[in-house]
Amino acid sequence: MIELPEFLEVTMKNCIVFLTLILLSVFFYSCENDFHSPCDQASINGRAYSYMKDWYLWYGHLPDIDPGSYETMKEMLADLKYHDGERYVDRFSYTVKTEAHDDYYAGRSYGMGTSWKRDENNDLFVSLVYPGSPAGVAGLKRGQQILAINDFTVEELDDNKEYNKENPDDKKTDWTNVYDSSNDGEPVDMTLLEGGEKTIETTVYLGDYTRPSVINPKVIDNAGVKTGYLMFKSFIDPSKEELNEAFAVFKEEGIEALVLDMRYNGGGKVYIAHQLVNLIGGEKVNGEAVIKLIYNSKHQDSNYIYKGEELKSSVNIEKVAIIATRGTASASEMVINSLTPYVEVAVIGDTTYGKPVGMNARSFCNQTLVPITFKNANSEDFGDYFFGIDATCQSDDDIKHDFGDTLESSMKEALYYLENGECSVEQAAPRFSPYLETLIPFELEGMNRIDYTF
Repeated sequence: MIELPEFLEVTMKNCIVFLTLILLSVFFYSCENDFHSPCDQASINGRAYSYMKDWYLWYGHLPDIDPGSYETMKEMLADLKYHDGERYVDRFSYTVKTEAHDDYYAGRSYGMGTSWKRDENNDLFVSLVYPGSPAGVAGLKRGQQILAINDFTVEELDDNKEYNKENPDDKKTDWTNVYDSSNDGEPVDMTLLEGGEKTIETTVYLGDYTRPSVINPKVIDNAGVKTGYLMFKSFIDPSKEELNEAFAVFKEEGIEALVLDMRYNGGGKVYIAHQLVNLIGGEKVNGEAVIKLIYNSKHQDSNYIYKGEELKSSVNIEKVAIIATRGTASASEMVINSLTPYVEVAVIGDTTYGKPVGMNARSFCNQTLVPITFKNANSEDFGDYFFGIDATCQSDDDIKHDFGDTLESSMKEALYYLENGECSVEQAAPRFSPYLETLIPFELEGMNRIDYTF
């Protein structure tokens, strides 16, 4: 079953929550040998609690609990996550089924393969379609307005959702049951509006698909300057070859600037972030300490420095414009922060999420714990962006134009900045998120002012 929030990515069976949490992930993965370990929930909770006491970045703030008293590891973790009064410092640690975790980072997905987003009038639009997914096969495209699903209009589904909240014993069809997302091959009839005037009827058949992380790479002419563009969705294992292929074309074409679109990229694996920094920075970052990982006081021997390296497909450019939103998090922010000392970086769009910490995942039987275990910094020892990285030039996520379209608001602003070295209009104060102001204390002990020693 699905419930449509403001931004929904329909991908894997029963993994809506995981996909929300994955937005926050920069991590390594480790696996406990559980072949001879008991797999009852109390035993799993006990081993997970021990791991937290050893590796959790804020282990000194862990409460004393009885792990066996919790029915799920998720419930236990909710009581363990570090908070300052009612404000949570750790908004990131999570648990997930091991199979779902592994599938995500392998790019294996199930569902439609599309994301939907509301505009300022609360109309619903397709904001992303994975090439080759069921949605892509059915002809869905970014910018199409969704009018109806299985003969229920968007307005009817919204109204029914509100009705069901007040009438739990007399439920109507709403976003949770307009189709059954667990059924392989389930047909989902959709009515779409393209270009504001062309009505399209199509059917999406839910199923398995491979989720690419590099979307629509191309080279465009920006006032006589060859400029590369790619939409980069996630830092997962298949990203390595996808990035190498895209940058090989960029290098062959001799690009002089780059627009890196990470507006919906919530992060992923550190080694992919390192690779992307190398592909962009090339000789400028060669031998430099571009990414520093700092663990808690129990594991200072695990601190690690990723050195920059000029790769075969490195483009060695002087300027990069990175399109970002509040959904740009973790490994995406790590790339921005790590490139800044070496390349002129402009953030186009909105302030990023704010997650300068990362995880080491650990599996216990069929459950995976993904807790915060390290903080990160760039070569200048800067890693203080818990409130996000401010946009250089503000622009909207123009969901009515495709990725890389020169008429799309953020793309247009990115190209303007690369050409002129300034924003197209005078900038207002950074757009601060009330959510972040509420949940993150202004002074994070040991985090906001970091004294790095290596």
